[in-house]
Amino acid sequence: MKLKFFFWIAGLFLFSYVLFEILFLKDFPIEHHLLKGSIGLSQRAKAEGKCFEPRPVPMEIPAEAIGHVDLYILAGQSNMSGYGEIHPEELEVDPKIFVFGNDYHWRLAREPIDDPTGQVDLVSIDFGVGFSCGTTFAKTLLRYDPKAFIGLIPCAKSDSSIEEWQRNLSDYSLYGSCLKRSLASSPMGRIKGLLFYQGETDTLNPNLGPQKVKNPFQWGEKFSKFVKDIRNDLKIHDLPIVFAQIGTNKNTNEFKNWKIVQEQQRQVHLPNCKMIHTDDLSLKDEVHFDSKSYRVIGERFGLAMIEIFSMEHQK
Repeated sequence: MKLKFFFWIAGLFLFSYVLFEILFLKDFPIEHHLLKGSIGLSQRAKAEGKCFEPRPVPMEIPAEAIGHVDLYILAGQSNMSGYGEIHPEELEVDPKIFVFGNDYHWRLAREPIDDPTGQVDLVSIDFGVGFSCGTTFAKTLLRYDPKAFIGLIPCAKSDSSIEEWQRNLSDYSLYGSCLKRSLASSPMGRIKGLLFYQGETDTLNPNLGPQKVKNPFQWGEKFSKFVKDIRNDLKIHDLPIVFAQIGTNKNTNEFKNWKIVQEQQRQVHLPNCKMIHTDDLSLKDEVHFDSKSYRVIGERFGLAMIEIFSMEHQK
């Protein structure tokens, strides 16, 4: 009797849910159910001259690209995610540049690259994202090899510390999520490199946000361990990696250990690994770059990656 009652209740609940979907949700795009209010999408809509959040259009990868895309992991914190303003001219897509979205679907790359719509791994979700260095990085690589297809894999998380990028294979860790996303995207081609922009959080005054572990004096050691671990876990022991030295800030009291982390980064010397500078670029707030600066950073990332490739070819 109890079992029959249980199935009756379950059936009633299922019927009610289906009826609700049919009557109330059938005319709403999926973004209104998942992560409604993404500022990144709002920026894009504003640039397009629209007052709504555009629905993502599924885009097939061209047949000739499948299995032949050069894949690049984008890791770090907010300046890797990108917080620049998106201008109309920056909405144009390149048919040879793709992104493995946070929803685990491939599409043509379009800013914001770290769009949180339909995000699967909530550990790395970022709202308010905007223009990043990603598309300029990819375009720089295409100037070097016009026949290539480029795939970007966003994995960054704003306000993350170097400690949060230490090896942890859980899907609920930044490292584990990044590794999982990289492997999930790999059937589309070959992982050719990794970009890393992180360090600002580790410079913060220890009295601000004491619950977050900061390692200004061990940043170099922690980053070197991250490089070793991610190469081992991806089974690419010579994976080219380019990282950015943090630039400038407008609040020296808050970012107390800025110069310490900069020096830690300067002292990193690893094989197939290069550092780019960003301290000559303009900011839009205390610590985030403007769109013009993100374009320069993307180009510097690309040129440094190309330099690593050139050195490999000379061996």
